Amino acid sequence: MLLSEVTRTVEGTLIRDGEFQTLEYCTGKLEIPFLTFMGNAKFIGQISPYASCVLCSEELVEELPESVAGIFLSRSPKEAFQRIHNALSGSDAYRLPVRANKIGADCRISERANISPNSVEIGDRVVIEANATIYDHVKIGNDCIIRSGAVIGGKAFTFARTQELGMLGMEDLGKVVIGDRVEVFSLTHIAKGILPTDVTYIGDDTKIDALVQIGHGSVVGERTLIAEGAVIAGNVSIGADCWVGINATISNRITVGNRARVSLGSVVTKDVMDGQTVTGNFAIEHGRFIQSMKRLVGRK
Repeated sequence: MLLSEVTRTVEGTLIRDGEFQTLEYCTGKLEIPFLTFMGNAKFIGQISPYASCVLCSEELVEELPESVAGIFLSRSPKEAFQRIHNALSGSDAYRLPVRANKIGADCRISERANISPNSVEIGDRVVIEANATIYDHVKIGNDCIIRSGAVIGGKAFTFARTQELGMLGMEDLGKVVIGDRVEVFSLTHIAKGILPTDVTYIGDDTKIDALVQIGHGSVVGERTLIAEGAVIAGNVSIGADCWVGINATISNRITVGNRARVSLGSVVTKDVMDGQTVTGNFAIEHGRFIQSMKRLVGRK
């Protein structure tokens, strides 16, 4: 695709043209040429070498790396990015292909479960209880259990404020992949990825309690336990063998390392290292949190 073609209906100025194959966020790990947006100078140093075309504000043009071929100026780069994504959402060349459903052997799927009529793949011996909802472009591995009222592949929460003071959402074109022996309890929501290359992923043997929210494009590793009421924002990466406690919150684009523990009620705004336990709001290393609490109690 050419930058000049997809920006014809977008407000702004084409500085120079370039080619791309898909859309991605500027720090994405895709290894194909993609179109992205740049709204904040702090991400300049993190931009992918595969970002061949960029939507950006005028003050950032001189800071873009030489690897960027196409540049389009916009007063609202994120809004422009979302409008282009939505415009392309009806294109077969951009969106994921529609496929017939595949249901494995010996599954027990309630007659009151809601399964999309296309693009759902379910492995062997899967249990899906009444009133669970499985949207399109969801793949569920073998021996999984989806409890009543769970929603897999539901709408992602992504909006941009427009220049006209309105709100602009994005079409959900990604997918959800759930590994083997995963259990998802009642009323949990696992959001679909937004861009066609986005995958919300749940690893083998992970167990997710009731009333949990897992945002678009987040990745949860193998054998991780997520307790009731936890909120995992979009594009979070959680490693293997982790524990996320009751009502914990993990902010967007946070990385939680392998064997890490997030204590109940914690609000995580910084990356968590392998094997580390964090506690509090905002969360810090557990030992430091306990020492701080002891000092506060001692002052009284």
